[in-house]
Amino acid sequence: MTVLGNILQSYLTPVSVFKKRIIYISDSELFGALVIGCLITLVSRFPDTYTQSLISDNPFIGIFSATLVAILLVLPLGLYCLSGILFVVFKIFRFKISNFQLRLSLFWSFTLVSPIGLLFSVIKLIYAPSFFELFIAGLIFIVFIVYFCLFLNICLDAKDKKVESV
Repeated sequence: MTVLGNILQSYLTPVSVFKKRIIYISDSELFGALVIGCLITLVSRFPDTYTQSLISDNPFIGIFSATLVAILLVLPLGLYCLSGILFVVFKIFRFKISNFQLRLSLFWSFTLVSPIGLLFSVIKLIYAPSFFELFIAGLIFIVFIVYFCLFLNICLDAKDKKVESV
């Protein structure tokens, strides 16, 4: 199944999709899922960049170029750095998780949350009250943390079962 199909099916049954399809992907497929999440994030930022160009004196192409570089180059590097920092923290607290499993949980959580950014963009376009924008942003963060912890738990359980079977 494609990454977009896995994303849509993960909203209904995230645990089964992660256990059956996602946990067995390779490092290159994992990077592809991260790029898909970044592309969805870029698309969700498009209305906001257009509105910024209308309000400010900056041309649209300049704002869009900066957003493109930030999302497609800086964001993946930031997520790789975050996974490295989390790996060191988890090693200090003696969690038995591999760097790949940590990146898998982090990147797949980001990819699942990125379509919700489209909702956030629509909320900003209709000029909703600030507290509603803050609520949606907080909801996105909470959903990301819940998915990340859920997927980390699945990875830890899968590793324990492999150790028990050997």
